[in-house]
Amino acid sequence: MYGRPNFIEDVHSIYTSKGSKAFQGFEISRTLFEGKSQYQDIAIYENDSLGRVLTLDGIIQITECDEFVYQEMMVHVPLFSHENPENVLIVGGGDGGILREVLCHKGVKRVVMVEIDQHVVDACVEHMPSVNNAGKVYKDSRVQLIVGDAFAYVQETELKFDAVIIDSTDPIGPGEKLFSHEFYKNIVKILNENALISTQGGVPQFQPGEVGTTLRCLKDAGLNASCYIAAVPTYYGGYMTFGFGALNRAWSLPNLEQIDQRFKKACIRTKHYSPAMHRASFILPPWIEEDINTKLNKKEEAA
Repeated sequence: MYGRPNFIEDVHSIYTSKGSKAFQGFEISRTLFEGKSQYQDIAIYENDSLGRVLTLDGIIQITECDEFVYQEMMVHVPLFSHENPENVLIVGGGDGGILREVLCHKGVKRVVMVEIDQHVVDACVEHMPSVNNAGKVYKDSRVQLIVGDAFAYVQETELKFDAVIIDSTDPIGPGEKLFSHEFYKNIVKILNENALISTQGGVPQFQPGEVGTTLRCLKDAGLNASCYIAAVPTYYGGYMTFGFGALNRAWSLPNLEQIDQRFKKACIRTKHYSPAMHRASFILPPWIEEDINTKLNKKEEAA
């Protein structure tokens, strides 16, 4: 057991102001894939406890042991918050997990997934088949996979969507443009009435202000913006935040009975998501609310 290589990630150090670093890592039991695309370094490792792990540019994206928490909360919260989502746009999501969960909703008629890196899709189909049903998600007749720049896609498409799920990487590298005000303003133009958006907002313990910046972008684009949370063990720092936007400024969270009815009708089996979890996820600890409000208030003062 001794002598195995270790994977060490220091992504959170870019957010620290005093120069100290916050690391996370794991022992590599097996290297399944290492490669480089024109956009990023891609690697898939195996760990005895975590299962298979996808990393991009040295940053952990998902692990087999808990990816379901992230995927289910990213997808089912917006889709069960909508009365009848038929057309869904996925931004990013190259591992295929978000698409897997969207396809569980039989009422969805069209899914467009825009992923910039074909190499990520191919590597995950081959080496992380449990996440994407061995690539079967891409063979569903409802799915259109577009390998390209999502920023350009939302500027150019004439399609309209009921839900947009933004499964982007961190706001560095190829995913940086997906955190911009311009991106969200273009998103609004392709939304149907009562459309909803979910987006990953980072871990506020080590990425302070990130979700607040996202919510400011949503608000500035004219959306009703809020935030919900989930604890994803893989993401060092505790709670993972998700930005949530509604095109209807008068939108409010459906009550538990409404969500429960939609969930039972859908007959979807989940490991983490439930109607009660859906409702509870919008209750934020005061320290996360403070982090969000600090960022929002600074933007308002600057304006």
